[in-house]
Amino acid sequence: MLITKFYSADMCVKYSELKPDQIISTQKFSLDESFVRHYLQSTRDKAATKNIKFAPPMSLAALAVRAAVNDLQIPGGTLHLTQEVEFFGPFPIGESIFCTATLLQNSVRAGMRIMVIGLVIKNNTESQIMSGKSTITLPI
Repeated sequence: MLITKFYSADMCVKYSELKPDQIISTQKFSLDESFVRHYLQSTRDKAATKNIKFAPPMSLAALAVRAAVNDLQIPGGTLHLTQEVEFFGPFPIGESIFCTATLLQNSVRAGMRIMVIGLVIKNNTESQIMSGKSTITLPI
């Protein structure tokens, strides 16, 4: 479930105009059991699929990165170079999460744009349950 988007689908993102500390994506998701089952199947995770009570931590990270990439309208040809994440507790199925992505770095080197994106996920009580950063490159 999406609550806000940084850019509309018909708006062109000018990456050179994005500045560090700028919020580039804010979205709200509710992870249901169906999403978690699909995630486990797609990753071939052998975790028990009966009575799933908590979402796998990396499914949260995947949603946060996907939200930022979609909101920034990142094109094909993009390389996801690194990802660092830290989790602070479990995420029960059925609760909502709030993902915020902030641009940490936006530079050009050797003909490629390098963007470092900070990621924060909070739960319904606004407790932080994940933080991280993702580095991507895209053609200029």
